Amino acid sequence: MNQNNVVNNEAKAAIREQPVAFGSNGFKLNGKVILPENASAESPVPAAVLCHGFGSSHRAMQDSARILAGQGVAALIFDFRGHGLSEGILDGNQAEDAVDAWNTLRQLPEVDESRMGLAGHSLGALSAIIAAGKVGSPKALVALSCPPPITNDTYPGLDEDFGRWGRKHSHVVEVPKRGTLPWLSGIPAVAARIWMYATRHYVRIHGKQFVEGMIKANIAEVLGKLNNCAKLFVFCEGDTITPYNKSVLVYEAACEPRERFLSRGKHGTPIARGHLRSQWTSWIAESLLD
Repeated sequence: MNQNNVVNNEAKAAIREQPVAFGSNGFKLNGKVILPENASAESPVPAAVLCHGFGSSHRAMQDSARILAGQGVAALIFDFRGHGLSEGILDGNQAEDAVDAWNTLRQLPEVDESRMGLAGHSLGALSAIIAAGKVGSPKALVALSCPPPITNDTYPGLDEDFGRWGRKHSHVVEVPKRGTLPWLSGIPAVAARIWMYATRHYVRIHGKQFVEGMIKANIAEVLGKLNNCAKLFVFCEGDTITPYNKSVLVYEAACEPRERFLSRGKHGTPIARGHLRSQWTSWIAESLLD
């Protein structure tokens, strides 16, 4: 996309919002559908599932969903298992939640199921990629600040760390109330805990199961098979959580068609108000409306 042609897509437009509850794995997931005001069974619109990051909630993707609805694209945002108002425990299988969200969205009469996409931030990006492989090739996929494949090459000492996490976190912990994130210690752990309290976010996590699930997730294989899906990867130079020099491996594993945005900013910049969010929301809207 030519950056000079990006319009100011964050202007307010006529939209409507409705709560939604779904889930096929024995627990309920909560979220919200945000639709263009003129969407109807007679005039169905394209749609996208937006997936939040670890320790966050659907609120993190709400403004992006409203922007898309203002451009004529419906969006479903939701809390992953173990997060926010959703039930369940974060156990490494959260991509199944994105698949459930996809199936819920495509069944709405206002949605054109032939023009659907997925987008996610951080853990949500990884989950959206896995879900894309399960739902069949979507029309568009956006990965924001996506973690690299979890291997000993990208995370030296993984085997040793995994053994430590498994011994210490083989039970459910509610963060931040009753524990810290299993892979953090010292000042980073304290900082993460304070941030979660300040933003009113929490997560119920089984550390051992979660790490096992992340190691098993072969996102490179999935990305290599999405031949009919337009793919966009968004990275920030100042991202210390998913550093570009490692996360770029995700982009390199993807088959064509693919695009990459590399911008200034930090881990959360792609979902914060600003030019970068305008870019990727415009990109997915144009891809689905085409």
